[in-house]
Amino acid sequence: MKKIIPILSIITGCYWVIYGFKYGFWIRKGPGGGFLPVISGILAVIFAILVLKSQKNDKDKIKFNWKAFLPVVGVISMLLISYLLGLILAIAIYIFLWLKYIEKYKTLKSLIIGSCCSVVVYGIFVLWLSVPLPTGILGLL
Repeated sequence: MKKIIPILSIITGCYWVIYGFKYGFWIRKGPGGGFLPVISGILAVIFAILVLKSQKNDKDKIKFNWKAFLPVVGVISMLLISYLLGLILAIAIYIFLWLKYIEKYKTLKSLIIGSCCSVVVYGIFVLWLSVPLPTGILGLL
């Protein structure tokens, strides 16, 4: 069971490398659009192989903890919610729920931090940089 994450990391790393080269690794004497995915993919594969090798020598029986998948489930949920409510609201909901139920912050503190983070992301990416973020159903209103 401990080998699932490193194997998935190897598969994901290979995917990044393959598609990174399709976007162009080095274009006109400079890094292309695929430069960072290729480097990240290579590093993911290397580190996953190192983890698999270290687990080969490890004889301890470690009980698998499903809470390790909470960040992955949270990010996937945030992506799905962003299609409905927009990315900014999805970020606010994700941060609030994470702080409230995982980190055990008080409700008011979680609301303030989630709201502030969303306002900062909105200010930087929407107002300042004019990045078209997903607006979801709220964008249709």
